[in-house]
This record gives sequence, structure tokens and C-alpha cells, in this order.
Amino acid sequence: MSNKYQDIVRKPAVNDTMNASKISKQEALQDLDEVAKIIKQNHSYIHTVDFNYQEALSEIKESLDDSVSVSVLALQIHKLVQHLGDSHAYVNNWMDLLPKQFAPAKYGIRNGRIFAYDLNVDSLLANQFPYVKSIDNVPIKKYFERAGAISSGEGSSESSKFFRGRQLMQYIGFMRSELGIAQGSTVEYVLESEDGLKEKKVVLPVSTKSDFTKPFGLTKVSSILPNNIGYLRMYSQNDTVLLKSIDSLMISFKDTQALIIDARQCGGGKRSNLQALFPYFMNMEDSPYIANVAKLRIPQDVSEFDPKGKLDVGDKKLKYIEDDDTTKDELEALHRFLTDFEPAYEASNTDFTDWYFMAMTAKPGKFYYDKPVYLIMDFGVGSAGDIFVSTFKNWRNVTLVGSPSNGRSGNSITTKLQHSGIPVRLSTMISYQKDGGLFDWVGIQPDVNIEPEISDWLEETDTVLDQVLIMANN
Repeated sequence: MSNKYQDIVRKPAVNDTMNASKISKQEALQDLDEVAKIIKQNHSYIHTVDFNYQEALSEIKESLDDSVSVSVLALQIHKLVQHLGDSHAYVNNWMDLLPKQFAPAKYGIRNGRIFAYDLNVDSLLANQFPYVKSIDNVPIKKYFERAGAISSGEGSSESSKFFRGRQLMQYIGFMRSELGIAQGSTVEYVLESEDGLKEKKVVLPVSTKSDFTKPFGLTKVSSILPNNIGYLRMYSQNDTVLLKSIDSLMISFKDTQALIIDARQCGGGKRSNLQALFPYFMNMEDSPYIANVAKLRIPQDVSEFDPKGKLDVGDKKLKYIEDDDTTKDELEALHRFLTDFEPAYEASNTDFTDWYFMAMTAKPGKFYYDKPVYLIMDFGVGSAGDIFVSTFKNWRNVTLVGSPSNGRSGNSITTKLQHSGIPVRLSTMISYQKDGGLFDWVGIQPDVNIEPEISDWLEETDTVLDQVLIMANN
């Protein structure tokens, strides 16, 4: 095994209860050939990165025993697809395959430094020593980098690596196997003071449970805050109750002096919230606003491919340039948009379709909210959440505040491999921001950076909202 691919090929620790299923070496070889075929014929982001997936697959093949653990093979494939430039690429439910030994702490970040807080209660592991210097004598930077690479890819956005890596860091048994650390019944933390001048060693027992709940304890309730500031809590991009409430909430905010849209930790899902909400920030004189363009990878394994309507579905709502319901006004707006559009990656006309696009339009019956709008975002915003915040970015009267989003948009499709049944998820669409940049491995930058304090993570305060309220009141 070469050093180049050792982190992919290395046989990982797996959950003993998930390790019983095995296939033959020949079956595993055929499944790996199927992975190569999917990437070559259907994947949308492979040529945006410099990664020789065929070479990496060859090294996995060379590592195979006569009898192959499906769980081990699944994790090797998961690690491989993290290099494809695709933040939707993974083996479905891959974390279910990991050993169930958990760290006794959750992790947050402040000013680029990782801190640890208790798994059971929202308090620091040691007062006056918030930041982690090392875990089991491994520097926290190395520990965190490995977790981010496995869960999100080395080249992905820092927000994405932290969002997924902080969860993987709870799997202490798996992380120890990845980092060459001996297993044990306790975890040793070396913690640092705020100024970095003092250290404290804390030894805690390995836990049998984890906590993957969303951080900050944010409310799901929208309301009118003091001084007549509207507060619209967009806690999800996949919640029908929230979607149905948008119109009534916006009516209640009609006469507010400013509006805060809080999309922190909203995740991904569908674009329905955006379609329902954004027209309130347009007037009837506005021409269609092109907020997102994309191209679909043309499958090489079909003789004929009709791109019409392929992305005008519930979770995308992207029209094709030749769709029957594409209006003249939309086409004119698209052509104006494309005149100055310079894509970061030029998708070839032979491998990809012509343009799909998302056009926002004003809607009769929805009033025009023309007061200041502050949209709060963070590392828990991704996929449909990325589309949500990017659509608002640089729109009139709107200021994006908080921390960068994940960065992912891909129309992913899951393929179950023939022999192992391993479900491999890969993107088939290449999606662009308005400035020509990709979403994947990039993310959306706020206009004003506001980072949560440690006390926010401990659910004692919400200093981010406090600062946005000051902005809204000025």
C-alpha cells in the first residue's frame, strides 16, 4: 500500500454487530468496478478536483482478503468518495458501521480553537480551561483534521469539515483506530486556558452513548421582538408545518421596522421555504431574478436522454432552458445573467446538459417588504440551506450575518452495489453560485462575520442574536 492512499485503504475499525456480513473477493472486485463506472459515467464533480479515483480503487482491490467484510469495504468506499469534490458524496448511514465507543464530550469552536464540553450537561470539562490541546496525546489539530477529512473531505469548506467532523470526533473508538491510538476505557484530555499559558489534564471514562443534537438550543418560535423587530425562525428546510406558516408570519411582520431571518442550523432539504418566502422581498416591477444555475451530467449508459423537466422536482425546482413552462421573461433574464457569467468550472457540452436555472419572481398577493433584513447563518446551513442564503446574498436591503455555510448542491442519487448492497450516494448535477463559483467545497460567506461565544454553545446566551438586534435597531 502506497502512502498516497493509505488513509483510504487502511482497514477501519467497525461495529462488531455490523461486521458479520461478508462477500467474496471476486464479488468485492466487481462492486469496486461498479463504483468506478458510476463515477466515470454519472458523477458531476469528478473533473473539478485532481484525484485519481481509479488508482485509489486499484489499491483497495490489492488490499482485499479472500473474504471481505461489507462494513470495512463500505467505509473504504466512503473515504474514497470524500475526495471527489462532492459534498453529497458518501455511503448512506456510514456512521452506523462505526464502533459504539463514544467520547465523553461534545465539541465547539471559537476563534479557530476547539473546546470541549460535557456530554451530559452543558458545562465545560474544566472551568478556566475551555480549549483542547490534545486528546490521548494527539494534538487537537491533527485529530480534528482527520475527522474532517473522513467525514467531509480534505478539500471541503472549513464549515463542512467542522459540521461533520465534530460529530465524528464523538466516535472515540473509531478515531483511535484511524490515528493509531491504543483503545482503552478512559479518554485523556489536555486542556488549555484562554490565554494558552496554563494546562490541565482531565481523564474521563469512555461513554456508551452519544449526543448528536443540534447545538445552541435555538428556538423554533417566530415572534416580534422588542422595538418592533420581526424574528422569523427558519429552523428547517424540510418542515411542512414551517412552510405552511410562512405567509401568516410575514403578514404579522408587515409593519415591523426590520426583519431578522434566523436560518442557523437549518440544514438542507427542499427549496419550498425559499420559493414561499423570497417573493415578499420583490416588487411587481422586478424582472425574474436568476439565483442559481446548474447543469446535469448526461448519463453515459443511456442511448437517449431528455433533460426537460429532470430537475423541476420537489426538492430542486430548477427549470430547464427548453422546458415548456419556461416563460419569455425568464429566458430573457437568464440570457442577461449568462452574458457576464464566468463559471469556476466549465462543464463540457458533451458531458453535461444545457442550463437549468432557478428564477425568483414577484407574486401577486404577496406584499413587498422593503425594510432592512438581517439573515443569520452558520455552519449548520447546507444544500437547500446554501441555496436559501445564497439567494438572499447581495439582494437589496439584505445583510447576511453569522459564519460561513457548508457548501453543497448536487442532486445526489444513491446506487446500491450489486453484491454488497452498499448504498453509494453521488451527485449528478453541477451547481453554481451567482458569481460563478461552485457551492460544493466553497460555501456562502456572510457579509458580517459574527461567531458564537462559548456561552452560546453552553446555551447560556445567544450573543449572535444580541448583536444582530443591535444592528437592526440602528
